Amino acid sequence: MKMIFGVVWLAMATAAWAGEVMVCPPWEILVVDEAGKPLAGCVVVQEWGSDFKDVYVTGTTNAVTGADGRVSFPARNISPPAGESRWKKIERAIDRKSEGSPASSVFISKPGYQFEWVNSRSEPRNVSTRDGLKGRVVLKAEKRE
Repeated sequence: MKMIFGVVWLAMATAAWAGEVMVCPPWEILVVDEAGKPLAGCVVVQEWGSDFKDVYVTGTTNAVTGADGRVSFPARNISPPAGESRWKKIERAIDRKSEGSPASSVFISKPGYQFEWVNSRSEPRNVSTRDGLKGRVVLKAEKRE
């Protein structure tokens, strides 16, 4: 029993010491038009973040879809605020429910098309694979009056 407790404590302490929280796995997004053709030149802005009880830590980057309509983002991790004590990290590792849920979103735009927003969590346009998330987003042409 002592051995099991020691192994569990060591695993939690190591995770807490490392301190990083996985916010989003690698994410590949395919952007197409209403006919299903890939859309090149779409601006895709990715934002990610996580709540560390009293502080919300975020990051952002952007990319442009290639000729194949695809853009890929690496896995996103967030480190806790600087100066967080070792005990606070251990508490955070044990008590995950007191924090907000780590999440990521992308905002996709292209002139002449309606803006789209996609969240990495609970989004039907995303499929989880062994390699991360794969998303397919259809941009609709703006209506001309």
